[in-house]
Amino acid sequence: MAVNDMPVRLLRCERIRTMAPTGAPQVVDALAVAGDRVVAAGPLAGLRERFPEAPETDLGGGCALPGFVDAHLHLTMAARDSVGADVSADVTPSADRLAERLRAAAATLPAGAWLRAGRYDHVRTTGGRVVDRHDLDRWVPDRPVLVTHVGAHWGVVNSAALAAAGLTDDSPDPRGGSLGRDGAGRLTGVLYEQALFDLAYPSLARRPPVIPPPGEDELLAGLDTASARFLSAGITSIGDAMVGPDELRLLQTARARDRLRQRVTALVTYPHADHLIAAGIQDGFGDDWLRLGGIKAFVDGAVAGLTCWLSEPFRGTDDHGMPVVTPEELTDLAVRVHSAGLRLAVHANGDRAIALLLDAVEHARGRRPDITTRHRIEHCSVLDEAIVARIAALDLIPVPFAGYVTFHGDALVDAYGEERLGRMFAHRRMLDAGITVAGSSDYPCGPYEPLFGVKSCVTRRTRAGRVLGAHQRISTGEALALFGTGAAAAAGEEGHKGRLAPGYLADLVVLAADPFEVPPDELDQIPVTQTWVGGVPAWTS
Repeated sequence: MAVNDMPVRLLRCERIRTMAPTGAPQVVDALAVAGDRVVAAGPLAGLRERFPEAPETDLGGGCALPGFVDAHLHLTMAARDSVGADVSADVTPSADRLAERLRAAAATLPAGAWLRAGRYDHVRTTGGRVVDRHDLDRWVPDRPVLVTHVGAHWGVVNSAALAAAGLTDDSPDPRGGSLGRDGAGRLTGVLYEQALFDLAYPSLARRPPVIPPPGEDELLAGLDTASARFLSAGITSIGDAMVGPDELRLLQTARARDRLRQRVTALVTYPHADHLIAAGIQDGFGDDWLRLGGIKAFVDGAVAGLTCWLSEPFRGTDDHGMPVVTPEELTDLAVRVHSAGLRLAVHANGDRAIALLLDAVEHARGRRPDITTRHRIEHCSVLDEAIVARIAALDLIPVPFAGYVTFHGDALVDAYGEERLGRMFAHRRMLDAGITVAGSSDYPCGPYEPLFGVKSCVTRRTRAGRVLGAHQRISTGEALALFGTGAAAAAGEEGHKGRLAPGYLADLVVLAADPFEVPPDELDQIPVTQTWVGGVPAWTS
């Protein structure tokens, strides 16, 4: 039997959780799939009777769920980073190991070529001390070096890199960023916000690129590597959270060559918004594999990088962080994007940054109340009751970090304090206010595995075992929904992603155990055994 001229296939599993709303079947043992869509879910016997000629595929034991949707993950950045060196704390737990890894990576490169390294964690690798140009000069003296922090909002370069970028002690800070300096005003090699973006992020740079980009074949290979990693964690859809022309070209090339292995919604960076507006492109442009997800902009910096904009300073300091945009610039962007029918996806971590963004959205909505596009707040980390009420009233979709309490929590206590951390990543409070909340890893800024984020949201427990904000805990089902219909809604796709129900995409993940029956502290230990995209196996263990 066929549905819409497409033959039906049956997928059976020991347990399938459809994640359908209350009142519909929650647990079944079979799906009927036609093309890339689910056409029915229910008992295997019933589906066999309904579709007697349909071939069957056994997914085996365990539990199948809708494929995970990560609303905010840096896919094309991960592809670019795959060309460089990984210096995350897991592989460089000390300064000596960091030096060794940088030297080893440099030895593989042609003479004079740039060395790029990413995911440096100054807390876990160098005990809270930030390496500077002089460290890098000693370790790798013969080429330009860039080491990017795990938060991706600052990095460190050596003297050769400063020279290549034309930066001297007399260089002014760029608008929306700063150059790190010592007590005598000399450059330390640390680049904050726009100063880093100008050097390393083509989608946000205001000057011609300084670091030569990798070749297309290198980037496609990096995309393959990154995509395989994410598929192995059950991720079937990604909101790529920083896409400029180069990144969009890479995604389109991968799509044309059948090398795009996850569905991607592209958040195009704000310098390119006017080009989309002039072309008349609106929200959702594209198809089920590659589509426009919104316009990405920034109000402030990073939580882990301690550059977000706060009403109360970081503990023990008078430092409130920093905005990277003026109120006038933000409001103008919000009006232009909203009026064009495009979706805003604006990075705002600190409470002062979030409040400024809410002002801008309220102004834009007031100018064009007839446009009902649901806008997003990327990260939305530090909240208070007034902010929660305003988000609910505006029907915005926050995209907070799911895994930060577990991954970064121990390092954040000194800077934010336990009381404020209890108001950060406030999944419980926002869900209780009726707000749609999306799941996000923000990889490479945090672990990409959705089950890691689910565990963090359910337990609020750090790696050291400390509970931060127990009152913000949510249930396993609520946490899984963040990476289902919540993340799908952030891209306007909740009508066909995040459930295994008729009309929804046949994107699914098979886990070795049912997460609803696993102790919360063990959720991230459940093996992923299979990942399917569009009713086709995309990865198997």
